[in-house]
Amino acid sequence: MKKPAGFLSLIQQYNKVFIWLSLYAIGYFISSTHQSAFTAFVLANITFVPMLVTWALLYYMLIPKLLHKYPWWFFFCSMSMMVLFSVAATETDSYYSMKMYEEGILQLPPEIVQRMENGNFNPRSYLHAKYVILIIATMAVTTVSWLLDEHKHIGQQTKDNRIRLELKYLRAQINPHFLFNALNCIYSLTLMQDEKAPDSVLKLSEMLRYITDDCKSDTVPLYKEIDYIKNYIDFQRIRMESHPDITFTTDLENPSAPIPPMIFLPMVENCFKHSRIIDHPDGYIRLDLKQQGKSLTFSAENSVPELELKTVDPERSGVGLNNVQQRLKLIFGDKCKMQKTETDHLYRIQICIKS
Repeated sequence: MKKPAGFLSLIQQYNKVFIWLSLYAIGYFISSTHQSAFTAFVLANITFVPMLVTWALLYYMLIPKLLHKYPWWFFFCSMSMMVLFSVAATETDSYYSMKMYEEGILQLPPEIVQRMENGNFNPRSYLHAKYVILIIATMAVTTVSWLLDEHKHIGQQTKDNRIRLELKYLRAQINPHFLFNALNCIYSLTLMQDEKAPDSVLKLSEMLRYITDDCKSDTVPLYKEIDYIKNYIDFQRIRMESHPDITFTTDLENPSAPIPPMIFLPMVENCFKHSRIIDHPDGYIRLDLKQQGKSLTFSAENSVPELELKTVDPERSGVGLNNVQQRLKLIFGDKCKMQKTETDHLYRIQICIKS
């Protein structure tokens, strides 16, 4: 199944080459039904070389440089090229055709021979009309093809720019969100003159270094994201007097696998926010990350106290998760699935990525 896909990809990449080869082959086989292989080969070359040169000059020179900027110059150059190539092709075809006919290499239909002998058929006029039609058709198809390719390229470029801007915007939303939570924590500790405040500042500086240095790239090694989450958890533990029920397990086949930065943090933040584990010692948080080959699974589960069901602000909850969903959709498309499980006592979210 892989070879056809590769072959189709090759055809798509070099589609213009395959089109010209196909047209050449059709012209050759049509001529070979009445002529020898050598004669069919000569006639096919005489016919297709002017068309191929016309296409190449238009597609790679005249259209890109003149069509939009200087349309009148484009029209003038195109018409001049059509006249020049049609005359040159007519004279070349007429010369070689008559030479091969006189030498007995070229076979003409009897009715054409009779009309030529009676003076009712002018081969040069026929050939000239033939090449005018072929070159005009080539010019028209080439111009339309180039405009379609340009439209497709501009559309793809616009889409890529939109994706980059949206990713940049979504990532910018995440960083201030984390910073706001962290500063609130340090502010609370300093108000209480807690001796854990210096440690929290140190943890915060390590996390900010990750954000300012590593998160500038589109991807980061998986182990750095894990270290960041562990620092975040330690940072939250500083706020708690008891030993909270928080677990973070990892099972990695390739710790250096690239992932989008800050992609898991909103789920971790939500676990702390909605479990109220600081105020409810019987609460819990379960984080699990598994990576195998090109498959990555992250799950986050937390307890939900009854009070949380009544106090969650619907306008503020889920903002970080919406950002995650949008980023994952933009980056991975259908290769990423997000599943939520919610009851009166627990909330669980799982992300599966197969790149």
